[in-house]
Amino acid sequence: MQITWTQEQRERREKFRRFGAEQVAPGAAERDRSGTFHSDSWKALADEGFWTAHVPVEHGGEGGSLWDFLAGLEGLALGADDSGFVLTAVAHAGLVHVLLEHGTTEQKARLLPPLMSGAVGATAATEPTGGSHVAAVHTRATVHDGGRWLLSGDKSHITNAPVADILLVVGRLDGIGKRDITLFVVDRGMTGVSTGEPEDLLGQRTSPTGPIHLRNVPVTEANIVGPAGDGLTTLYSFLAFDRLMYGIVVASQLEALLPATIARTSSRQAFGTAIGNHEYVQDKVVAMRTTVEASRHLAYAAADALIRRDSSYNALASCAKLAASEGGVTSALELVQIFGHSGYDRTQGVERRLRDAVAIRIAGGTTEMQKKNIYKDVVERFATQGS
Repeated sequence: MQITWTQEQRERREKFRRFGAEQVAPGAAERDRSGTFHSDSWKALADEGFWTAHVPVEHGGEGGSLWDFLAGLEGLALGADDSGFVLTAVAHAGLVHVLLEHGTTEQKARLLPPLMSGAVGATAATEPTGGSHVAAVHTRATVHDGGRWLLSGDKSHITNAPVADILLVVGRLDGIGKRDITLFVVDRGMTGVSTGEPEDLLGQRTSPTGPIHLRNVPVTEANIVGPAGDGLTTLYSFLAFDRLMYGIVVASQLEALLPATIARTSSRQAFGTAIGNHEYVQDKVVAMRTTVEASRHLAYAAADALIRRDSSYNALASCAKLAASEGGVTSALELVQIFGHSGYDRTQGVERRLRDAVAIRIAGGTTEMQKKNIYKDVVERFATQGS
């Protein structure tokens, strides 16, 4: 499948590439060391209209397509040099996507304007007792009185949680039968909502991640996103969108590293010639480029399937995530190898790429979960053809 950006989309991509390079990239290494989220850049990103591209005009957006938003995301990832900041944007974009696809008119009118203007969103599925098995949630909304429930539970390792203003919470709803998993949207300021301190992570250190605590939070039907009891279907739609964005982000981040990589292979000498003349080194660069193209175009294919409502969407998104996460770690390892000792030196910034890459094998569903999703799709599509 071939995707051709329009002139307007190319301009948007370049606009946010420049924004990332000029606004986000400066100081990225220092923020990584201190584990600091760049809140000023987050507000500036919103002020530049990053979130408005595909939001309907009636809710304050520009009324464009999903491709318009993805063009901006690709540009931001190309220029930012701050993987954690971009990861925070991916998590935020997932909440916006859920509201656009499944929110009520009232929810869109109430929540989309702040989410487009600088508020931070988070989606909370993972709990202390489980990660990728999102159906095994214990958070529960118990009946309180007519039309009201009290939501209680704990979420862990939630991207954006320490700074989030609006939270989408996966829980169970009493009184509707066995099919009870439901999505609830709550504000940080609601009674009973609290978040913990940011976690001290190996990589993606500029993306604040931590726990959420819910203690008898009063919720009503106005807090339920999508049909009650249909939360898993809605959540899987969000996760697939999350995964295709990882494909675009990893591809862009690796592409941004190729100029410095080629400069290194051209200038570093070994055995009387530039190391780029050695086939083993060439193979490392080739693997990086292959990951760029595979991740990006699988993500494009998943986005195309999403827009067309094609059933291949979920599996293609998992393919994009798998290519990006596994290829990203391999490429980051090879990048350290190409740069040698300076690649291992924390003051040079190369090792940061490896630390950040490891997280992508876990975030948005582990590598093992992506393989499970892909295998299930293969069986469903092709098992009968061999009989």
